[in-house]
Amino acid sequence: MVFQILVLWLCLNLPTANSATHSLKYFYTVLPQSTGLPEFSAVTYLDEEPIYFYDSSTKEVVARQEWVKEAVDPDFWRRNTQILKETEKVLKNNMATARDRFNQTSARTLQVMYSCEWVEETGATEGHEQYGYGGEDFLLFDLKNERWIAPVRQGHITKIKWDANVPKLKAKIHYLTHTCNEWLNKYVSNRRRMLQRTVPPQVTLFQKEPSYPVTCHATGFYPNAIMIFWRRDGVEVHGVDVVHEETLPNGDGTYQKRTHLAVSPEDLQKHDYKCTVKHSGNDVVLSANRDSIRGNSRNTQGVSIIIITINMVLISVILAFSVIVLVLKRTMYCKGKEPSTGKEKQCPISRLEKNVLLLNNLSHSADTLQCPTQDTTGSDRSRTISSGSSVGSDDSGDSTTPFVKKL
Repeated sequence: MVFQILVLWLCLNLPTANSATHSLKYFYTVLPQSTGLPEFSAVTYLDEEPIYFYDSSTKEVVARQEWVKEAVDPDFWRRNTQILKETEKVLKNNMATARDRFNQTSARTLQVMYSCEWVEETGATEGHEQYGYGGEDFLLFDLKNERWIAPVRQGHITKIKWDANVPKLKAKIHYLTHTCNEWLNKYVSNRRRMLQRTVPPQVTLFQKEPSYPVTCHATGFYPNAIMIFWRRDGVEVHGVDVVHEETLPNGDGTYQKRTHLAVSPEDLQKHDYKCTVKHSGNDVVLSANRDSIRGNSRNTQGVSIIIITINMVLISVILAFSVIVLVLKRTMYCKGKEPSTGKEKQCPISRLEKNVLLLNNLSHSADTLQCPTQDTTGSDRSRTISSGSSVGSDDSGDSTTPFVKKL
């Protein structure tokens, strides 16, 4: 079924820089509490590449692409964070409803997918929405015939209810055919404007152990078309000795690719091995030798790190001991009263103690800085979800997040 192969499908359908068809997809997932993972997550994909996400742990919409931050207004993140907080509540209730309809003692995974596609050459568009429960299709929206389809009998109740709600049905059609595609066009245009450039790759060679393959790693390049191959004494190496990995997105609009060469230490010293990277008409060639391969000096670096760590620990111990001595001396001196006035002795904090207190405060405040900022808009802006309401913006152009309804 569709939802059983969802993850595999996403991995195989990597983005293509010159693709004539563009897509905007929203994936919502609700997991049982027993998994130990965030119960709710929402990921938005543009041409199969994640552009922002939200989960129940962070409770905050976070950009995955730098260009997205310039494509939306500053209030976009707060607005969609609030929508997804409400979406989380609705879908958790929907999972409980599905569990009861299937007469199960424990819930299964609930998944929701909204998407729209746009063919750039023809302008043709498509829209999709589907629900999955426990790895099976639960509800599918037939946009052409403007109706819901329930592949399993447990979904018939919802199908009848949603088909009968004509205003919501029309709003959904408008979202899938207009609003979603407006955001798709906006994202594609902004990405193209931001990435209409050529970024050369940064190429490195590394080897974890002498018996491991040598890896030629190119990263940070755009567009994603690239070739990496190995040569031995000027002749290209083929076959089982060379393994090419897929080109993968870095998450910042650039890409990376790795190619591995299986070679013995003796053969590596005996022959001249070179990695050649071809990108946008430019070549980068690196010779595989002891000095150019990262990892060969790993043991020496490890010893240096150990020595530095020991020195830092010793310095910390000495510093702590000095502070203790100073504090004890001050405490002993400050006991009692001043002989001349008869008042209690007042001892100012030394500069060293101030520095130690400052460092201590900073170390504690670091934990606070890592916490996500809470919504300070107040309860007057949050919306209450009734049993029949939907979440999100049905046909408004100010919110990209699609709406969900109670089953």
